[in-house]
Amino acid sequence: MLVDSPYPEPPAALARPRLKYLAAYLGPGVIIASVTIGSGELVWASRSGAVFGYGMLWCFLYAGVFKAIQVYTAARHFTLCGEHPIVAWTKLPGPPLWFPLLIAVPAVLLMPIAFSAIPEILGGYMHRLFRMPLAGQDVGPWTYREFWINVWAAAFLSLCLAMALVSSYKLLERASTVVLGAIVLCVGGSVLVLGPNLIELIAGLFVPRVGDYPDWLLATPQYAGEFRGRSPWLEVSLYLGAVGGGAYDYIGYVGMIRQKRWGLAGRRTADREELDAAVSPQNPHAAENIARARQWTRAPLFDTSVSFFFVILVTLLFGIMATLVLNSAHAVPANNDLLNEQEVFLTRIHPELCWVYRTGVFLAFLGTLYGAFEGYRHTFVESVAAIVPGLATKRRQPWLRGGIVAYCFLGGLLMLWLPEGLAGDIVGRITFGTIISGAAACGLWCFAMLWTDYVRLPAPLRMSPLLRLLTLIAGIVMTLLGVQTTIAYFS
Repeated sequence: MLVDSPYPEPPAALARPRLKYLAAYLGPGVIIASVTIGSGELVWASRSGAVFGYGMLWCFLYAGVFKAIQVYTAARHFTLCGEHPIVAWTKLPGPPLWFPLLIAVPAVLLMPIAFSAIPEILGGYMHRLFRMPLAGQDVGPWTYREFWINVWAAAFLSLCLAMALVSSYKLLERASTVVLGAIVLCVGGSVLVLGPNLIELIAGLFVPRVGDYPDWLLATPQYAGEFRGRSPWLEVSLYLGAVGGGAYDYIGYVGMIRQKRWGLAGRRTADREELDAAVSPQNPHAAENIARARQWTRAPLFDTSVSFFFVILVTLLFGIMATLVLNSAHAVPANNDLLNEQEVFLTRIHPELCWVYRTGVFLAFLGTLYGAFEGYRHTFVESVAAIVPGLATKRRQPWLRGGIVAYCFLGGLLMLWLPEGLAGDIVGRITFGTIISGAAACGLWCFAMLWTDYVRLPAPLRMSPLLRLLTLIAGIVMTLLGVQTTIAYFS
């Protein structure tokens, strides 16, 4: 036991990693995965395959890989020095607090969008599932269908709030894992049976391209209104945001590591001078200190890698299945009907599997919103702690967490009850959110991590040259894609 080491002794699972022991280090990444599975895979990946076939699969692959790099670099930093990256960003050159404000303020303002759009997606599905009329007498400022979708959505959002308050996520997580696992197995089996075109699949995965909408899409009356005049780059924005969430999700994700107490995270903050002394050649324990630090970084590496691997895999499976089934049938998840078309993914195997799909949809969206309540509480507290440290004392943190839950619930409720003419439709709201806090914000995050790694950590603890290169590439690509989609949106 090193008395003067800044790092606690790593457990054997990290010092001598074995897969069965490393499973204990699946942590916050599971929350990110649960938040993504739902709107990401079931809706936007399926929409991509239905509209573009294999052509846009690269969005999901590259976004997943680059976001995994983005998240790991931040989690690694927190593990090594016990300081959340958003705190380190307060010292970036330029006006005071400019980068934390750039990331955190849009994050907080955009939270109600998720808490209105996600329940409305499920509300539209429930409306169709119970075979309620699609048209009827208007109710005040709402159309008949819009009113009843809002009723379903409000009830669902209230249920998620109740679950978040009583913290019953364990049961939901287990049930969701079983049912969603069954869905993924069925979809994966269907993909193998139907047999994708491997050449087109590989090209779609690795060759970035953004084509025009197919002629049949714009010629179909039920889709023409949504897609005519809408740049395909706005679809790219949706797909980039579908994998793993946005920058605001990752502030909270990294904050959750505090509870896992990996390395120095959740224990204490070590300043640069202490870390320099710990790894200095003059320190007789430098080699062991460096070894301990690197062993601790295996925890966020394993958590991030496994979580994003499965998120990417499931996303691609739904995109491929939509290409094989929906694209040829000219059926697209669109408007207020974003979940019904995908039921055929399972019923092609056996009609009774529709109930597996329906149960999975409900549990997936329940997990998505519950996970969002949990993650955004961390996002808000970590942001306040960095920008206004005096407000985030231990005594005030429960009030901050409660306040942001109330804000998300009431903001989501208000937004979903605003008539579409004021709040916009589901796709429009989510597109706006991904433009503001999507690819571009994630790309800038990567550049900020490169600066933070160099300034905050001594050379032996910094990223490897390969990780620095991958982080730079991720930053450049996501920033450029974000700029392009932003130009298309405001044009």
